[in-house]
Amino acid sequence: MNIVLVNQYAGSPRHGMEFRPHQLAKHWVASGHDVTIIAGSFSHLRNLNPTVGRKVEEEWIDGIRYRWVPTPRYSGNGMGRIRSIVSFLRGVDKERRGFLRTRGVDAVIASSTHPFDIDPCRRIAREHGATLVWEVHDLWPLSPIELGGYSPRHPAIVLTQMAEDRCCRDADLVVSILPRAIDHLETRKLNPDRYKVIPNGVDTTAEASPDPSSIPADAMECLAKLRKDDAFLIGYAGSHTRSYPLELLIEAVRGLGDPRIKVIFIGDGPDKSSIQDSAADLPGVVFLDRMPRVSAISTLQACDAVFVGLKKQSLFRFGIGMNKIFDAMLVERPVIASYSAGNDPIGEAGCGITVPADSIEQLMDGLNRIQKLTKEQRRTMGEAGGSFVREHHDYRQLSDRFLEAVQSSKSKGARSLPG
Repeated sequence: MNIVLVNQYAGSPRHGMEFRPHQLAKHWVASGHDVTIIAGSFSHLRNLNPTVGRKVEEEWIDGIRYRWVPTPRYSGNGMGRIRSIVSFLRGVDKERRGFLRTRGVDAVIASSTHPFDIDPCRRIAREHGATLVWEVHDLWPLSPIELGGYSPRHPAIVLTQMAEDRCCRDADLVVSILPRAIDHLETRKLNPDRYKVIPNGVDTTAEASPDPSSIPADAMECLAKLRKDDAFLIGYAGSHTRSYPLELLIEAVRGLGDPRIKVIFIGDGPDKSSIQDSAADLPGVVFLDRMPRVSAISTLQACDAVFVGLKKQSLFRFGIGMNKIFDAMLVERPVIASYSAGNDPIGEAGCGITVPADSIEQLMDGLNRIQKLTKEQRRTMGEAGGSFVREHHDYRQLSDRFLEAVQSSKSKGARSLPG
């Protein structure tokens, strides 16, 4: 099949997040399919953005054709980001009229976080008789309404709701990362027969798995110092932002008052400085700089347990699927998880202890319980996570499931689409 995946924020191993489009496309290419990813030249998620002038730049990465559409830089979620989205949509439509016009397209996937690329993707699908797929990462406009406090009557929210409704109306197949998104999408008149859950995953190949030799020298030195005095070491890797309950973990460690419990934070983020300040009186809490993914998960594997968490939000009733959850499973260490959601991947895998979000008492209890496990119990728990993530969240399997869903939808024939 000739597959076109449209995702404004798509990344690659060289550019950084988002990794999911690359992971899926890489395995589709390995299966003999032709895959083009159309992405914006600028994304706030990437470590490195491609250098693009006024014209689309083409680049080949792991057999995938990337078409980088020029989009302006932005910061935050204001008018700059709106201009970037509009510029990207115009660029995709230009690709439809130009690059894609003489090429065969069997499936087109509208995969940006926002739902607006359904419109140029619908036109591509209609012109080529292709299967139209909408991939749901986050629920817009529910996310800005429930997380950002926007009114449902705000003009931007009204336009976003109209776009989501077009996605539900027009897509031949809706693929969701969130396991319970259908609870919402049915209220927007999506037929459940067109809905498929394909969660986030990880690359479990040897080159993407933990490797002790990849741990940076400064991290090795830090680990050696913290390991003294029968320490119990907890690791966290990811963004340092108040979206994650990192200060709650610090307060829980302070509340326990056990000098053997130590924490390593790996990463960077807008709130790192203030989070560091909150732990200034705790010598057993250490902050390391951002690392390449393999180095970060290898450092986590050198710890006794891994922390993941989310602050309580009503939106999580539709489920969660953070990549850091599956990375935590991959390192085969017990996980202490703090979240309240419509699913519990840590509990499902049997690889750790889950406590309700925002409860310092419950988190302190969870830390106590996981510390008191025997080495054999911790080993068994960690191995359960490794087995679970390889069986259910390996991108090689997820890419096959995605492709099977597309082919099944295609066999039913493309639906009649509006212009």
